Amino acid sequence: MIELIDLTKWKKQKEIILELHRDYGININAREWRNAVSKWNKKFADHEVDYYITHSNSKGFKATQDYKEALISINDYKKRALNMLKKASESSKAFGENFNYQIDFEKGELK
Repeated sequence: MIELIDLTKWKKQKEIILELHRDYGININAREWRNAVSKWNKKFADHEVDYYITHSNSKGFKATQDYKEALISINDYKKRALNMLKKASESSKAFGENFNYQIDFEKGELK
């Protein structure tokens, strides 16, 4: 499906989904499009396709072989990963602090 879309220039997700529907009768939603991009980029990592699909929150999507353009989405992935790790750490810490049980060995009770 990705090979059907001309991504030589930046194109918004909404435009891509509309073009797939209008020109090819393919009905997908935004999540399905992002999953297709993810699978395509996995193929790129495995050297099965010749270009990477980069994404930008403001510009949309673009096919590229330029590492500098690809860095836009690579850095976005890194930022999201760090944010998720931070949230996981905060959650674990909160459970440790909020439910800090003490054991009274003489009575055999949790406090």
